[in-house]
Amino acid sequence: MARTRAQDHPDAPKPKYASEGSKLQGHITATAGDHQKTNRCKVKKRKVEDMEKASREKAEDQQAPASKKSKTADSTSPEDTKPGSSAIDTSKSNALLSSYGVHPLQDTSLSKKNEPTPETVLSLLYLAMLTSARISHELAYRSLQCLIEAGYQDIETLKKSTWQERTEVLTKGGYRRYREKTATALGELAEFIEKKYHNDLNNLLKKADSSPSKVRQLLQEVKGIGKVGTNIFFDAAQGIWPFLAPFIDPRSMETAKYCGLGSNVDALWDAVGKDPVEMCRLSSALTMVRLEKKVKEFQ
Repeated sequence: MARTRAQDHPDAPKPKYASEGSKLQGHITATAGDHQKTNRCKVKKRKVEDMEKASREKAEDQQAPASKKSKTADSTSPEDTKPGSSAIDTSKSNALLSSYGVHPLQDTSLSKKNEPTPETVLSLLYLAMLTSARISHELAYRSLQCLIEAGYQDIETLKKSTWQERTEVLTKGGYRRYREKTATALGELAEFIEKKYHNDLNNLLKKADSSPSKVRQLLQEVKGIGKVGTNIFFDAAQGIWPFLAPFIDPRSMETAKYCGLGSNVDALWDAVGKDPVEMCRLSSALTMVRLEKKVKEFQ
């Protein structure tokens, strides 16, 4: 006869751990159910609270006095001014122009600063190249003056110059840190303008079809002209290439904001009577105020 195992006998006691396991499983299931129920209650409560809050705010808004609503509407900051707004303090912008609004080529010997001659456009490109480097603006402007005194605004004179001559001119202006690199870049620039634009950067306009974004793209093909240099060129060239206006580079817009003129280029454009030459002067003024640390004069 086969032996019967103790646990198979009908009267054998059940293992203790089996009953305890069943109890534990039941407890876990019950606890999970309680948690789910609690979470549903919390979500429902939050929805009710949100609905009540929205209802109160709507009622308060409807009951607010007209003076309070008017005050709220008038609290828009200058940065939020829509294009065409007259929120600019023109007395402040006029003072800025009066004190610092000089032409970017004002201190050079160039004869036709406000005309889009090949010499003027090339000089403005020099300005962008020199002032976008990590060097003091005084040395950059002095070096620009020296380039023009040497006759390098004339593309033919630039092409005939030697690397050593260009280096000496830059040294005279105090541009010592980047003189070798810049002397090389100027020689390459002469070749670039001759081959691509037939010795006149005004031909760049034809290729760009007077599109500011296309001009920006083409300018950055010039060695030594990056994003900052392009912005500087736009600031200065809008006076002779009006289709670039209105433009103020991002750093100058920050200065305008600190001076209390807001940060809306269209509002500033209105403040100068939508005159590209005046916009050029305003941009130059903001640049000088930033570089000379004169912001407090207008706060």
